[in-house]
Amino acid sequence: MLIEDAKHFGYIVRTKPVKILKLSIDASSIPANSPELLKNFIRKPFLAKLKVETIETLNNELRLLNQQGIYEIEDLKSNFDVEIGRDLLRDFENNNVETFILWSGDSDFEDPANQLLTDRKHVMLFATSGKVASELSDLCAKGLKIYDVKKIKEFICYKKEMRPVPGINKSQPTT
Repeated sequence: MLIEDAKHFGYIVRTKPVKILKLSIDASSIPANSPELLKNFIRKPFLAKLKVETIETLNNELRLLNQQGIYEIEDLKSNFDVEIGRDLLRDFENNNVETFILWSGDSDFEDPANQLLTDRKHVMLFATSGKVASELSDLCAKGLKIYDVKKIKEFICYKKEMRPVPGINKSQPTT
């Protein structure tokens, strides 16, 4: 529905299939204290900080899943970074756009954003506070404007649309 509505309003919509990655959780051949299988799911710096007991507990949980016949999990992946960066620069080259709005704090967008700013285009970034790559934050000196999505909700929502979410500070309603 959303895609058809966007097309109806004149947007060019490009889609990309979601990749389904099958990740092994077969713990049958690893020692209880081995981080080897967990490396597929936990980044090395964090894994290095875990106690051996924690690694053993996690491996035991994987073994319990194996006993239920579960030896792999599916991870859905859809990555549009390259396409978005390409579209930014194509719009720049065609000189169709003066202001670019990016809804991602991913460091992959540092190069196209830098190019746009260097060529005196306006670039605004909307992202969650604390989730903006330092490479993008550094571009503020060149004119990048960064807006925290959580802070702008009061400007884009009517009060009646805002509702508290269980577990969130009651003084900070969310949509």
